[in-house]
Amino acid sequence: MTNSASALRTGSSRKIRRAVMLAAAIAVTAPLVGTAPPAVAADAPKIDKDKVYGSEQDVVARMEGTDGMKDKDGNPVPGYAPVEQAESVMGYPKGIDRDKKGAIVDPVTPEDVHNRWAKPDPNEEKAKFDNKQALADAKQAVVDAKAAAQKYADDKKNHPAPLREVAKQLADSTLTDPDVRGDTKDDAIYGRGGSEIGAEHAEMHCAGKHAAAPGGRVDQNAAKANPCVFVGKLDQKDGSKFPKVDGGSGIAGGGKKTYSVETQSTEEDSTTSGWSAGGKLTTKVTSTPAGDKGGAAPEVNGEVSFTYSYSSTATHKVTTSQKDQTEVDFPSDKKGSLQGRRDGAYYIGYIITRKINDISENDQGKESLIAIPARVYVQSPQSSTSVTYFKYQE
Repeated sequence: MTNSASALRTGSSRKIRRAVMLAAAIAVTAPLVGTAPPAVAADAPKIDKDKVYGSEQDVVARMEGTDGMKDKDGNPVPGYAPVEQAESVMGYPKGIDRDKKGAIVDPVTPEDVHNRWAKPDPNEEKAKFDNKQALADAKQAVVDAKAAAQKYADDKKNHPAPLREVAKQLADSTLTDPDVRGDTKDDAIYGRGGSEIGAEHAEMHCAGKHAAAPGGRVDQNAAKANPCVFVGKLDQKDGSKFPKVDGGSGIAGGGKKTYSVETQSTEEDSTTSGWSAGGKLTTKVTSTPAGDKGGAAPEVNGEVSFTYSYSSTATHKVTTSQKDQTEVDFPSDKKGSLQGRRDGAYYIGYIITRKINDISENDQGKESLIAIPARVYVQSPQSSTSVTYFKYQE
C-alpha cells in the first residue's frame, strides 16, 4: 500500500524543490480571523448551575440540545456543543492524542477507520478487510477533502487569500487514487524512514516547512501551508462524543460541596502554521470540603490536558481562559459529583495531503496525493468554550 522508500535528498534537490514551492506560495497574511459565532448553539456555561443531572443520557442530550429544554418564553434552548456526523480540519490536525513525549497515542490503521465509520451490525458477518477496501475508503476521503477545500477557498469573508489559494490547489486536483499509508505514524512525505536529514513528515509538510538542511535550518514557504485536509466521520468507539473530563471527588451521604473550575487554552502560534490548527486545553478543579465525606481543606485535583483541532467551518476561537464556581447540596441517598464534558468529539478518517515529487524521486515534478489514517478530536464549531461541567448525582 505504501511506496518504496525514496533516497534522501541532496542539497541541490532541496534547493530545487524549495524554489518550486516558494514560487507557488502567495504573500503571507494573517490566519483565520475570528468573527461572531453562529447563532445556533446556546452560550455554553462553564458550569451548568441550573440542574442536577441524573444520567449520562441527560448530559449528552443537553450538550446536543435534544432534551426539549425551553427558555422562559417557551423557545427551545439549543445544545451547548452540538457536533456533526462528519468533520474536516484544514492543515495537520492538532487534535491527535499524544503522550508527554509527543509520540502519537494508539495510531489508527485503514482497517480501524473502516470499522469505526459505522456501528457494526451484530447480525451481519464481518467482511474481510483488504487493500482494495482501504483504497475505496481513502478515495471517498479524497472526494470529501476536495469538497472541504473548495468550501474553504470560496469563503472570502473568513479566510485569507493565501490559504484559500493553497486550499484550491487540492480542490482543483484531478487525482482520485491516493497513496494509502499503514497508520498515523507512517507519515513521511519525502525521505521515508525517520527523523534523519531529508525526512519531511506530514505535520511539517502541512505547515509549508521543508526538512532540515545540513546545519539544522528549517525553511518555510510564504503561505506557511501546503494543501492538507483531515476528513473524518464521528468515531463509533465508546467515549468519542463529549469525552469526560475529571471533575474531582464526589460526596457520599449527602451534603454541600463547592466546586471551582479553571481552564486555560494555549492556541497554536500563527507564526508556526498558516492554518488555524487548534490548541491545548488544561483544566483544574478544586473542591471544598475535600474527599467523599468532606474534609477540612480544599482538594485540588490533578490537572487534565488535551489538544483540539478547529473544524474547517469554524469562524471563531474558543475562550482562552475560564473560571467559575458553584455550590451544590446533594441529597442523602445519592452520591454527588461535578462531571466535565469536552465540547467536541473524536472523528476518524484520513489526512489528505498533496505533494510534488522531489528530484530524488522518480517522475520529478509529478503530483500525487497521500492518505494518512488518523483519529482527531475536533472542537464543536458551535461552542466558544472547551469544557462544560455538570452537577451530577448517581
